[in-house]
Amino acid sequence: MKINKTIQVNAPAKKVWEVLYTNYGDACDWASTVNESKERKVSGSDYIGRTCSTVFGDVSEIIDRADAATMELQYHLDDTPFIMKAATAKWKVKSLNKDTSSVTMDLDVTLATVPGLLMGWMIKPKMRKDIYQTLEDLKYYIETGKQSEAKIKSDQKYFSKKNKKAA
Repeated sequence: MKINKTIQVNAPAKKVWEVLYTNYGDACDWASTVNESKERKVSGSDYIGRTCSTVFGDVSEIIDRADAATMELQYHLDDTPFIMKAATAKWKVKSLNKDTSSVTMDLDVTLATVPGLLMGWMIKPKMRKDIYQTLEDLKYYIETGKQSEAKIKSDQKYFSKKNKKAA
């Protein structure tokens, strides 16, 4: 399954790149699909990774490539939820003018065979909707410095469930 989406952000490209790459481990600050995240070292790699608790389950990611000059970032999931076999995300930030940027995300996901066959009709539209929302979350966070309403609701739901399990 491939998802490709471009949005326009009313902010300089450098600011967008800072949120996406410089603060890579902090995706939980802005993405409604990521409730917890932290940066991690990856042995044998020049790049870092991150672990995330997401709406799809816990994931672990490793950056494959990052180019600050072209503002391109690519990472893959090295530990996926049961519904996924593999996933790679490519981000590109482009300056449109000094105060406006475009952000493109290309996501390539291979669903695990059994979940894909049994639930693909349900998983694919939800995943597409969630990825589109993630881009809107990014835009809102960069433009306002605040979390989107979707992010706030997602965290409330996630942490409410997590606190009940811990009790």
